[in-house]
Amino acid sequence: MPVVMCAHPYDNHLISALGKTPFGGPPQQYRLIPQYGKPVFSKLTSWESPDPNFWVPAGYAVVNMNLPGYANSGGKPSVLSIHQGKCFYEAIEWIASQPWCTGKVGLNGVSFLAITQYHVAACLAYGGSPPSLCCISPWEGIVSQYYDLMCRGGVADIGFTAFWWPTELKPTINVPVAEFIEQEDGLPMDLLGKHPFYDKYWQNKTPKIAEITVPMLVCGSFSDHALHSSASFRAFMKAKSKYKWVYTHRTGKWDAYYSPEVQNLTRDFFDCFVKGETSNGFMERPPVRLEVRSDFHTIYEVRHESAWPLANTDYQPLYLDTATLKLVAEKSKESGEISYKATKETVVFNNLFKEDTELSGYMKLRLWVEARPLGPGRPCPDDMALFAAVNKLDRSGRDVTFMGSVGFKKDKVTRGLIRVSRRELDPEESTEWLPVLKHTSEMKLKPGEIAAVDIEMCPSSTFFSAGETLQLIIASHDIVASPPYIKSLEGNFGRHVLHAGGIYDSYLLVPVIPKPCPPAEN
Repeated sequence: MPVVMCAHPYDNHLISALGKTPFGGPPQQYRLIPQYGKPVFSKLTSWESPDPNFWVPAGYAVVNMNLPGYANSGGKPSVLSIHQGKCFYEAIEWIASQPWCTGKVGLNGVSFLAITQYHVAACLAYGGSPPSLCCISPWEGIVSQYYDLMCRGGVADIGFTAFWWPTELKPTINVPVAEFIEQEDGLPMDLLGKHPFYDKYWQNKTPKIAEITVPMLVCGSFSDHALHSSASFRAFMKAKSKYKWVYTHRTGKWDAYYSPEVQNLTRDFFDCFVKGETSNGFMERPPVRLEVRSDFHTIYEVRHESAWPLANTDYQPLYLDTATLKLVAEKSKESGEISYKATKETVVFNNLFKEDTELSGYMKLRLWVEARPLGPGRPCPDDMALFAAVNKLDRSGRDVTFMGSVGFKKDKVTRGLIRVSRRELDPEESTEWLPVLKHTSEMKLKPGEIAAVDIEMCPSSTFFSAGETLQLIIASHDIVASPPYIKSLEGNFGRHVLHAGGIYDSYLLVPVIPKPCPPAEN
């Protein structure tokens, strides 16, 4: 039989069919991390994994593997290490060699179960993917622990690992904690303190996505801005796979993953590349399934596109005007400034759309910033943690909300953040619309220094009707609360000053999608 496989540290025995879940219900994580909707799967299904009740009738064996050192698997436990990828590679080849297997394996799963797919498809230990690996379907997964979770935008996350370690990792390791610490150089909560920059330690935990060549069906959601969204799209763009697709949505990751639509889509993908049924039409599908939302409940349009970012994107700057607090098409000739306390204050700029407008893709925020003391004789900050969000207002000026990470029901269109001392860009990776930070050194602010920072905003796809407003919010704190993702505000004191106009080109770059031309009249 062909195989659908996944690998993780979460203990594949924790399923309700074995009586090892709370009250015989789903895995405990679904109770700890509530989400809008109710994903439907069988009692044989472990946390974020393929459902055997779907895949076995479809003609596949399901292999659900505990990674080394977790639950009943031998070896040393680690987190997204070279060793972990090596073991996964060897397990795939062992499974493929069994007499009951056709020698064909595909990978499938959510979050950590997606990340491990990247690691084995670009296996550092063996220099490539396993020969028996036919395809991967990573459903929302980060690529880099450092860039995408621990230190996104240079701002340390102090919440997720403090939640993840005691609830999901520690209970399943089968060696003393001291051995885990020796293997990993510390507990997850301690690693950023030991390795504050993107050094060899973090590089070894980052798969080389550009070396992935197997067919891939990626999920890139617009609803997981606190974790997976940016990385999923980056993986799709950077992989060298000849055959690759991305499925986008703005609902809950588990609702989407276990939905009949996605289950059937993924089965067709596996039938094509694992079973070899290349005439089933999957290869003729356009690469991008795009879902455009108007609000939390309303899908404006679902359509297929040929590329991501969309090929016809018209990137337009909206300049900050500090005099009117508006976003305008033309930069003011006169420079101005606006400031707020670096504790719990915000500043807001508005842009009213005069016509229907779709924004799909990447936004980038360029700001000229300065840190000042609260008053004479007070200390002057040498760093700033900046948070930004794009909000939508309806014609009556009311907030329009969207699905967000961990089931948060009042998310914004998109958001981003940066620690100003980490503002140095990687010139090889950055583009006009997607700034990528280097993370190899600090550039502290001097008193009176005005510095330019470029902030990556998570990918999004939103429709604005004429009369609705795009609102840019800039703050000294996390604008959208998404526990357990909690950001460090270390160094935020005094005042944050924004400069715009004149020589200061502070702007929000937005991805406008032109309306299709009407058909020509005969």
